[in-house]
Amino acid sequence: MGKIVIKKEIKNSIGIIRPVGYVDENGGIAIGQAVDELFNEGVVNILLDFTEAPVINSMGIARLIELAEIIVDEKGGNLGYTGLSEVSFGVFKMVGLLAMGDVFSDEKKALEKLSD
Repeated sequence: MGKIVIKKEIKNSIGIIRPVGYVDENGGIAIGQAVDELFNEGVVNILLDFTEAPVINSMGIARLIELAEIIVDEKGGNLGYTGLSEVSFGVFKMVGLLAMGDVFSDEKKALEKLSD
């Protein structure tokens, strides 16, 4: 598949990662690198916005599980997801990603909750 682009910004002390494209293993690695950059800036609360990445394959999911464990368990941060397709939502639920992070209908709600 095509190359993934990662958009990253910080709002209200929350790191927002917006992958654009197909999230496969390399996409998961790229998301992880962006999160590491946020950690280096002192940001531990992370919002993953999948609006522009509607397809996530099994290797991408595996990388996201590893990343969620690091954010929540190792760093003590909060994790949120937005922009999930119906299929991705079902997969996130099935593999336990929703136990480590919350799904939000939009970025505004996510930023309010994750800053708590």
